[in-house]
Amino acid sequence: MRGYDKLLVPIGFSEPTKEIVGSALRVLAGGGTLILLRVGEWLPTVTESTFGVYAHRKAIEKFRKLARAKLQDLAGQTLTRDRPDAKFELMIAEGQPAWAIRRALAEVQSDLVGMGTHGRARLDHLLIGSVAERVVRKAPCSVMLVRYEP
Repeated sequence: MRGYDKLLVPIGFSEPTKEIVGSALRVLAGGGTLILLRVGEWLPTVTESTFGVYAHRKAIEKFRKLARAKLQDLAGQTLTRDRPDAKFELMIAEGQPAWAIRRALAEVQSDLVGMGTHGRARLDHLLIGSVAERVVRKAPCSVMLVRYEP
């Protein structure tokens, strides 16, 4: 197998993040690009005004700055050590995670998306849903799921 040239990996900075990135690097083609995506979802309880509910611009900018720094750190630790031939890009998006991931996939025209999934009980899954499942159903490319137990 030759590997994938462009691979998108949504990052949540949970326990299995390094395992998910490691799996992605194993299937990335030589000289391929790994795109690390961090999605911020704003809850509608942030601030209310006469114009509606919105998130503070300062909070959003702080999130973006922190997310970029953490993604650069992750990329620096992982790529330079494990795959110095790989290129990487950083993306920061806002919105509902599954929707933002699908939008990013279409934008960058990724060959593969690599995500983590966990073994939730049936009731938890029915009540909470699964970002990975929503992405799998409508992704415009192949999806690699890395399973982990919380």
